[in-house]
Amino acid sequence: MSRIAILMERPKLTLAALATSLAALGLAVGSGADFTSASANPSNTFSAGALSESNSKDNAAILTASGMKPGGTATGSVTIANTGTIPGTFTLSKSNLTNPVLGTGAEKLSDQLDLLVKDGTTTVYTGKLGAMGSVPLDGDTVAAGVQQFGATGAPTASHTYAFTVTLPAATGNAYQGTSTSVQFDWTAIQ
Repeated sequence: MSRIAILMERPKLTLAALATSLAALGLAVGSGADFTSASANPSNTFSAGALSESNSKDNAAILTASGMKPGGTATGSVTIANTGTIPGTFTLSKSNLTNPVLGTGAEKLSDQLDLLVKDGTTTVYTGKLGAMGSVPLDGDTVAAGVQQFGATGAPTASHTYAFTVTLPAATGNAYQGTSTSVQFDWTAIQ
């Protein structure tokens, strides 16, 4: 009798032998030793820095002058500080420029007044008040360019800016009684 014939006569025995062989094979394959390792880095947290500034004359005029005569000047100063946790690039600009009273030939006082803005010994702006645009602030007295407040140290650096407005000595009669008003804006970006 052949082996196949014997296996056919006893199907339960054949299935049991086959199941036992498969189980043994699975146990041999599944019992192989695997090396494992695990590690974790929990609680990774992030926060954004804050950029803020203080203005020693917030919502107040830096300088005012009334009844200026040719050759007359007005001065004032303001301290701007980065009070945030990150350095920022600061700029000075003007806005809300008005000339409510014009001269006899429609002259604007803002086009006649000379404005000088200094940060210590560094000139930040010099020119006509009406011509001033956005001025990058440079705290570095050696090289020109944009200075990041706090870029070389703590981000709480401050700068005191001195403003001088002069009505030129050669100002003619057409400017008598004229007036102008301006707002100075300090902006910081990162």
